[in-house]
Amino acid sequence: MLIAVASDAHDNIWSLERALADMRARAAEALLFLGDFCAPFALAQMAEGFAGPIHAVFGNNDGDP
Repeated sequence: MLIAVASDAHDNIWSLERALADMRARAAEALLFLGDFCAPFALAQMAEGFAGPIHAVFGNNDGDP
């Protein structure tokens, strides 16, 4: 099983999209996100861009839990 690990998106939707595309290209089956979405729309982007389960924790820069 290939697991993708990411963190610190900080609302950078362009970098996040490139990372999600790389995860899809490598056929990652699960995503561990280690905090700092910052705003809920970054989590929504992950949910739309990654087909497998996403396990996440909040970081010290997440504004809207």
